[in-house]
Amino acid sequence: MVSLGMESKSVADLIEASSGVHFSGFHMNGLQERHSGVEQATTSAADNIVMQPFVIGVAGGAASGKTTVCDMIIQQLHDQRVVLVNQDSFYHNLTPEEHARVHEYNFDHPDAFDTEKLLASMEKLRNGQAVDIPKYDFKSYKNNQHRRVNPSDVIILEGILIFHDPRVRELMNMKIFVDTDADVRLARRIRRDTVEKNRDIGTVLDQYSKFVKPAFDDFILPTKKYADIIIPRGGDNHVAIDLIVQHIRTKLGQHDLCKIYPNLYVIHSTFQIRGMHTLIRDSQTTKHDFVFYADRLIRLVVEHGLGHLPFTEKQVVTPTESVYTGVDFCKRLCGVSVIRSGESMENALRACCKGIKIGKILIHREGDNGQQLVYEKLPQDISDRHVLLLDPILGTGNSAVQAISLLLRKGVPESNIIFLNLISAPQGIHVVCKRFPRIKIVTSEIESGLNGDYRVIPGMGEFGDRYFGTDDDDWQEWLSIYCIIYKNSLWQNTNTTTMSAFIGKYADELIKTAKYIATPGKGILAADESTGTIGKRLSSINVENIESNRQALRELLFTCPNALPFLSGVILFEETLYQKTSDGKPFVEVLQENGVVPGIKVDKGTVELAGTNGETTTQGFDSLGARCAQYYKAGARFAKWRAVLKIGVTEPSELSIQQNAQGLARYAIICQENGLVPIVEPEILTDGAHSVEKCAAVTETVLAAVYKALNEQHVLLEGTLLKPNMITPEVIAEHTVTALRRTVPPAVPGIVFLSGGQSEEEATQNLNAMNKLQVLKPWTLSFSFGRALQQSTLKTWGGKKENIGKAQEAFLTRCKANSDATLGKYTPSSASGGLASESLFVKGYKY
Repeated sequence: MVSLGMESKSVADLIEASSGVHFSGFHMNGLQERHSGVEQATTSAADNIVMQPFVIGVAGGAASGKTTVCDMIIQQLHDQRVVLVNQDSFYHNLTPEEHARVHEYNFDHPDAFDTEKLLASMEKLRNGQAVDIPKYDFKSYKNNQHRRVNPSDVIILEGILIFHDPRVRELMNMKIFVDTDADVRLARRIRRDTVEKNRDIGTVLDQYSKFVKPAFDDFILPTKKYADIIIPRGGDNHVAIDLIVQHIRTKLGQHDLCKIYPNLYVIHSTFQIRGMHTLIRDSQTTKHDFVFYADRLIRLVVEHGLGHLPFTEKQVVTPTESVYTGVDFCKRLCGVSVIRSGESMENALRACCKGIKIGKILIHREGDNGQQLVYEKLPQDISDRHVLLLDPILGTGNSAVQAISLLLRKGVPESNIIFLNLISAPQGIHVVCKRFPRIKIVTSEIESGLNGDYRVIPGMGEFGDRYFGTDDDDWQEWLSIYCIIYKNSLWQNTNTTTMSAFIGKYADELIKTAKYIATPGKGILAADESTGTIGKRLSSINVENIESNRQALRELLFTCPNALPFLSGVILFEETLYQKTSDGKPFVEVLQENGVVPGIKVDKGTVELAGTNGETTTQGFDSLGARCAQYYKAGARFAKWRAVLKIGVTEPSELSIQQNAQGLARYAIICQENGLVPIVEPEILTDGAHSVEKCAAVTETVLAAVYKALNEQHVLLEGTLLKPNMITPEVIAEHTVTALRRTVPPAVPGIVFLSGGQSEEEATQNLNAMNKLQVLKPWTLSFSFGRALQQSTLKTWGGKKENIGKAQEAFLTRCKANSDATLGKYTPSSASGGLASESLFVKGYKY
């Protein structure tokens, strides 16, 4: 509480005090009572919320100035509907016996009031119904008459014992105690009773000493502790009245729930915000537009939430040598995302708070008994930090209660938690605010309610599915992964910057496969061109793009005599995975029998990232887990997913880097869960006139983000391979190896380069140069070439059967050359010119 004397000047003090510990008892049908355990959601969206008035309680001793304070508040709120309800109106009617001995009746005792009638009248007013309030006659001591009171924006409850009954206190949004000196109160009482009521001064003093003062000491003064605001000197304290009215006006301008819960903050709505809500709520909005505008809204919510953190004053000297007095940010801060939707808010938080630690909470309902398991990975020192809890949708409030309860058990003070979400259902707000009155909730819009399936309406659908491009089956796969991680005690270390890897049933196989593919002297043939891409290749030699011609080219490669020993893996397109040789033998068996591991391309190409300068993100998460399981059954043991970034004046953007890094990480963990070694391919296009230094810097930035994301998703690095670009246009070997040494963990067994539009000979020579460098390289440096292994072969073949032998010789030559390059032993020969030296560069290359 706060005492508002003349020295109290700050509106912030008043607002902070009145929002500290007290909240109204605004109940809804279907919600459990205030002091129960975890509240449940309403059962229907039809449980509409009635506009709730702002209720002010004004208490204090008799003649303290309560009525004057109330009149001044009403006068200043002349543009609002305000009604005054006096506790004096609810005195019990005196019986004839009590009336005969009225001078012995204690009107200052709690039992003198009909509190049940007061509560019934208030319930009607709060539910928007008019009510007849009794008019107590102090001559007959009965309430024979009534006055009609209509619903209002503000209700002022005034009385000496208005704080005594906890049920009445619970109705109030603000509680004011008028604290006036006892001698002043006595003098006022004597003047009032002798002048206005024609009572004898002796009778007045006798009543005061017998009833009034003892009742004040026993019943009224003890309720002072419940007050949010204490006003000394009553109506004479104009400063206090002005501050109170200012706070009331602020509350009246907010959503009605904000009037009820001072710890609820809705960011100011503008046409921009309404427009973004319109887009992300539209069921026809594309995934990429949804992500773009959701990210914009999330950033606004995060910025608003950060504004509620404590700060310290700080002075700095500006470039003009002037002194600027500002503030210093809160240093002890961390984020906690509620998996999975809450992870969508992490990028915005990182963009606002550089290097912030982010923990995770997973709440999983197991079985049909409603039991919830709460898994967590939190910073070890979280109890010493302010926490921004991230979850874009507050629905029933049950998950929020679980998450907040966990944070409290970890020692986080309730007042140190700020809960950030995009939209909130009223039911969830009630549950959270009543259970945790000291946390702050920041949201961008409050919804209508919940439907019969407990879904937020109007809402925006399943936020996680729309943001991450997954469906319910994908989420179940993710959920099983997280649960396995927890049950294998892999979330025990709460330092979010070093997270343990996922150890599933395929772990040993993944490590073995990745290590084999990275065998020195071997590399990967990338034969995973899509139907459209291979069609362009075939058209360059005037061959029709039909299935039989595509099969013929791949059979030429896979059956090349003596070439497969130089290969450890072949990446296949889905069509090729199920194709056979002309004599009926599956390609997968041909490769396996020759010691070559079959792989599979699982991404579905790139699409433009909305709001960027032509940057892209990769799609293909639809049923990815199920597809990986099918590919494993078909014989594939590794996979490839290509993310594409470009270098420009402002590219790659942070959005592009984070979107592609997170996408690669999610793809990688899904692959490992289904037995496939993920090749992580963040390709930085060589397009443009950038310097080699710029390319190196961008490569380091991108790889650092990728491995951070892989770490956060618990990817088993020993069971992965990296497929990066070489750093061009010059001094390729030194710059490339330096960038890799700075960013790629030694746990990764092998790095298999893409050729990136270099000619066959350039790619081989650059690979050889890197392997000849006399520096520590904890991983194998090898190749995963497509065009740089096939171009001269394709040209030699020309689609003619009689050229197959010569074409296979060309393919063998390139395989042998690149095998030598992985060992740093390649020596160019006369065969290095001609077709092998032709540039393969294609601007903005797409598979």
